[in-house]
Amino acid sequence: MKRTILLDEVPFNENFIPFQTKCRDKHVDQIVSSLDPIKKGLSPRNIYVYGLPGVGKTTTIKSILKENFGDMSVYINCWNNSTSHKVISEFLKQTDPTSKIGFVHGRESTSELIKRFEQSKKKYIVCLDEADHLKDHDILYIFARNSCPVILISNHSYSPMKMDGRIKSSLNLQEIEFKNYLAGDITQILKDRINLGLNPDSITDELISEIANSCNGDARAGIQILKNAAIDAESKGHKSITIDHVKAASGFARKYRLSYLLGKLNDHQKTIYEIIKQNKSMDSGKLFNEYRMRMSGTVTDRSYRNYMSRMVELELVRVISSGRWKKYEII
Repeated sequence: MKRTILLDEVPFNENFIPFQTKCRDKHVDQIVSSLDPIKKGLSPRNIYVYGLPGVGKTTTIKSILKENFGDMSVYINCWNNSTSHKVISEFLKQTDPTSKIGFVHGRESTSELIKRFEQSKKKYIVCLDEADHLKDHDILYIFARNSCPVILISNHSYSPMKMDGRIKSSLNLQEIEFKNYLAGDITQILKDRINLGLNPDSITDELISEIANSCNGDARAGIQILKNAAIDAESKGHKSITIDHVKAASGFARKYRLSYLLGKLNDHQKTIYEIIKQNKSMDSGKLFNEYRMRMSGTVTDRSYRNYMSRMVELELVRVISSGRWKKYEII
């Protein structure tokens, strides 16, 4: 079937990196300025980038590295590389793929891989995405000790990360927060993607604004709604996108976002979420007791409060009362 609306899917894919990021100029300038000294053989800043899903963290960082530090940078996602062994293995594979140093069969010890890394004496900017999934932070100290600057990307603010004081001190991370996009920002982002892959006559400015206003500052959701609305319209033989296509795509995007966010939770948070889901709403004290009964090992009140704050921040649950009678419910 000849496409008449969605002319190119690539600009709507998850991993697409636009030539120029939209609405993050201040962030780009700040990050480039912090990293630029590496080009002169000097030490750049280590950076901690954080913000909710869909606010452009990964896209912006990847674009910066590609445009400014292409052969001087390494990108590693810690979702699949969550240990020091896996991180250093991936680093060597990317930086020395044709040498003995970069040949990793998986049976090497972490200490052996670190020796190879130190022998190579190469300095790269190391971007560790999904950094909150790191199970140990020793590799961060190794990078710092060998003057390899790191960029850590996380959905969480820096403070909750359980990191050894020695490592925190050696990194001296510069924190940069990405706040939610405004509806006008998302409108710009959507129009940029439309120019790259959509028939511009297939959607009105009013519908673009409708999508931008419906996704609560999450550009990823807006892009998914636009893509799926276009696919839906095309599959039905329509020549343009209507509000009905947008509404149907919005429902799909909400399910996609929920699945994505739940995937970000640790085992403790998933357990808490399931308890609330089973009860629809629950008193905080009863919730904590039920959670403690289901988890093996020590469970602290402080950790519980941190988990709840994070899930409220991710808009997975909401507080429906406060003080000593605080309750939570599923959104």
